Amino acid sequence: MVEVLLTTDDTSMCPHYRSFLLLVLLCTFGPLVRCQEWATVDPSMRWVAGGLPAAPVVLARAFDADSAHRDDERRDRDGRMPLYARFASVDIDPWNSGIWTDLGNGDRIWRVELISSGALAVEAFLADVHLPPGGVLYFHDPQGDQLQGGYTAAHVAPDGYLTTLPIMGERVVLEYFEPRAVAGQGDFRVTDLAHTYRFLEEVRTGACQVDVNCSEGGDWSAQRDAVVRIRIVIPSGAGFCTGTLMNNTAQDCTPYILTAFHCGEESVSANFSQYQFLFNYQRACGSGTAPASQLITGCQRRADSNDSGPEGGGTYGSDFMLLQLNSVVPASFNAYYAGWEATVFVPEAGVCIHHAAGDFKKISTYTTALGSSSWAGFTVGSHWRVTWTATANGHGVTEPGSSGAPLFNASKRVIGTLTGGSSCCTSNGCGPQTGLNQPDYFGKVNYHWNENPNPAEEKLRLFLSPTGNVVTLNGSYAPCGAIGVDEVRGPDGHSIHVTVLDGHLIVRAVDQQEDGSWVSIIDPTGRVVHEERMGRSGLTFRMVDRPSGVYFVRSIGAGGSATQRIHFIH
Repeated sequence: MVEVLLTTDDTSMCPHYRSFLLLVLLCTFGPLVRCQEWATVDPSMRWVAGGLPAAPVVLARAFDADSAHRDDERRDRDGRMPLYARFASVDIDPWNSGIWTDLGNGDRIWRVELISSGALAVEAFLADVHLPPGGVLYFHDPQGDQLQGGYTAAHVAPDGYLTTLPIMGERVVLEYFEPRAVAGQGDFRVTDLAHTYRFLEEVRTGACQVDVNCSEGGDWSAQRDAVVRIRIVIPSGAGFCTGTLMNNTAQDCTPYILTAFHCGEESVSANFSQYQFLFNYQRACGSGTAPASQLITGCQRRADSNDSGPEGGGTYGSDFMLLQLNSVVPASFNAYYAGWEATVFVPEAGVCIHHAAGDFKKISTYTTALGSSSWAGFTVGSHWRVTWTATANGHGVTEPGSSGAPLFNASKRVIGTLTGGSSCCTSNGCGPQTGLNQPDYFGKVNYHWNENPNPAEEKLRLFLSPTGNVVTLNGSYAPCGAIGVDEVRGPDGHSIHVTVLDGHLIVRAVDQQEDGSWVSIIDPTGRVVHEERMGRSGLTFRMVDRPSGVYFVRSIGAGGSATQRIHFIH
């Protein structure tokens, strides 16, 4: 396997955008999944012995390095997302370019070689893709060492877009295999090549960063499974941010991804179909690698904070963007739908889980109360101010690529999304006044909820709390109806017995001598719907007006606490 890293360049004008470290796995991706495994082996590999003719070569529009450099400087000043690749236009389809070869049995293969001169790596962007049954697309370098595919109709976005991961180098060969039975039915256009032009060198990781699978992440494994890396696309190029798969009170596993508005504020409608979401990109603590093997392409923008200004998204609000994936998350991803809290309570401890510079998933820890602040001093009360703490395996900070990452409180609910800040592994290493103990700023979920200068129909509460204005919800693995409340047996001195009889929930302490325990009943949306002090005879709660679903009964008494799950069905 070849590993490539996009890493440091001087982008210190805006302290948040520094040390852009992007790890991309090339050559051997494993079975790269877009809700379906790759199709079978590249047909040209089976027919090489027969002597395929050389693929015709098409050159992309020349890359303008000076123009890209000037635009990068402007983007740094304006607080925009750093780009690692720019688009080089092409106009290629099976009818105006390339060569068709008959494979002898009526099947055929079309091939073309595309070059973006001087590129460190190349990604292909296709539109108007129609692949009939049996039609398969492949992408590889000229030597055949880096192979992606096959892409089938199952991998194409609903509006006909398809994109690849990077192929290292300036050349990529595109092949389309078409069976005899569907001859002439396949169609597609290659519209652009993403020309990687900076940050590419050997793999290395920031010295202070902490892998999420180190001991610091031991209690956060569920929340880890909600965090994804996003390949953001804008008209001029591509960059990386972090997002979170979110739970909602309908408990229907809608694949909502919460991230930062400044990541996607330049994206146009067609770009969202080209976003890529990488799940479970994490390695063992401090070493090893991870396959880019669980990937979904394409989404729709559902809402954003509409708060851009002199400092980009977040200037006049809390900097959020809500996306919905174009497909459900496969069960094989074992994804977690994160809980959230839209309250004003000030957290005193928690973590941020993020893809610092697009690298393997990291974790940063805070152990002091957050401050209420703003981004760049514009909108008071829109952001949490956090300073990170040294831990057993390092001193986590954030970097470009971390943008949009979740901030969790001690209850393991999302309370913010990263806008930016000045944290850095080395003092002044990411610009003036940056360092380990410098602050970062997260847009508050409670500000996302119903504030911001966005339309009324784009308030975050309408999406995450569609069944009512609930302000706290626990997370859950699928199926999302199994809400994320821990079911705990109490110690020997405190246990409860719960039954449902004639539409009533009956709670009794196992030790009838223990009274005075507080009992909470939590409904399928995560809300506490009833609290009562339990007497020696227990308590009874009317359930006939409650919806069917999973409920939790929690009791706290002198002997400890206990939680029990029940399934209530009318």
